[in-house]
Amino acid sequence: MQRRGQSLRQPYGAYLSARDGHSDEELCRVGRGTPCGEYLRRFWQPVCTEAELGDLPRAIRILGENLVAFRDGSGRVGLLERRCVHRGTSLEFGRVQERGIRCCYHGWHFDVDGTILDTPGEPPGSSLRRRLCQGAYPVEVWRGLVFAYMGPPGERPPFPVFDAFEHARATGVMRVRHSPCNWLQVNENETDPIHLSFLHTRLFGVQFEPVYGEIPTMEWEETPTGMIYVTVRRWGEHLYLRTNDMLLPNAVRVAGINDAESETLFDRRGSALSWVVPVDDTSCFSIGWSDIDKEFEIPGRDGYVDRQVRGGAYVVGSGDVGQTGDPPYEARQRAPGDWDAWVSQGPVTLHSRENLASTDRGVLMYRRLVREGIRAVAEGKAPKGLHFDGGGERFTCCNNTVARIPAPADPEADRRLRLAFGREVTRRILAGEYSKEEPGCADPKRIEEIRRALE
Repeated sequence: MQRRGQSLRQPYGAYLSARDGHSDEELCRVGRGTPCGEYLRRFWQPVCTEAELGDLPRAIRILGENLVAFRDGSGRVGLLERRCVHRGTSLEFGRVQERGIRCCYHGWHFDVDGTILDTPGEPPGSSLRRRLCQGAYPVEVWRGLVFAYMGPPGERPPFPVFDAFEHARATGVMRVRHSPCNWLQVNENETDPIHLSFLHTRLFGVQFEPVYGEIPTMEWEETPTGMIYVTVRRWGEHLYLRTNDMLLPNAVRVAGINDAESETLFDRRGSALSWVVPVDDTSCFSIGWSDIDKEFEIPGRDGYVDRQVRGGAYVVGSGDVGQTGDPPYEARQRAPGDWDAWVSQGPVTLHSRENLASTDRGVLMYRRLVREGIRAVAEGKAPKGLHFDGGGERFTCCNNTVARIPAPADPEADRRLRLAFGREVTRRILAGEYSKEEPGCADPKRIEEIRRALE
């Protein structure tokens, strides 16, 4: 009888394929005390939106921990362990006070830092409230998102502010999307640019822009805050470069959707900034902003928003297309999206049964960086991206850049030209040659400099 193996090499051989497998425990387990869980806890994590905090406490689950978030009467936000330190009743049924929150069962009163303010049923001289604390995590509120630091108290890093909101007028549409699967398989989607050509364009029709049907040259590069991919597509007489940022450990800045029809340099408008936050090992949510700097919307076909250019402002039509499981199942079979691609891998994908290819180099780089961060924390070191030497806002370099550079007759020469174009523009961006204050500036002199450099 033939043995079953990990990799199948025989037609009609499903009986011989592996029936078991395992996930990468080091990268996927996020509970307290697990290697990845301890790594993620060293960073500030968004846990909910500020708008979700009304007059009632909100039960949430983050990194396998059951917590309760609330805003007290004085406007302060608290994030406490859900189980009351007294008898274990859930504080989701507590009563929010002018200061802190009271447990519904016996009225114990907790401040936002977990300090016990009152134990009303105890004798006046009781020392309980001085000897105990309710578990609590520090929080920061930034542009409508509530972030928490859930790591060791003595190692709390400064709160990071990324430069996605370059201008005072910049706005974003805040979105929260849930996925019933491990956080890693969701976040890896942004390191995988080739899927744009197939999932979003060639197989089921154009979901964004026709240019994404072109197979790009692809390279990946480390940055001070994580990594980027650099893709260049040929579109008639233009070269279209698109770059996404992976901001360690679990944030991403995604470039806007452009159609490569006009020249533009380091265009950062219309992009998104979001985090993939583990709820536990088998579920997560994406939270953040999309359509940053979007100034107007024009209704398009099927209720989507058509991309229009007016006064230099880009409006993109991505929104929630393919990012949730809301459409009916058959509709998603006919036109699946990212959500279907990562959720259908299973609650935690079986990494031992993968067969990674050359186009998965970004996935491999991202896993390596996360693994290096995990091991740095285990060794008592600061992981990459935790501290930033630049000070102030943290630089991101996601962008669309388009230049008119006609193709040479030889396809191989054009491939080399696309690689050279991506490398030259990326080198200039990482060197800080382009100002974030003027995103999307089609400066003819600078574009001409790039053309000359490529000669």
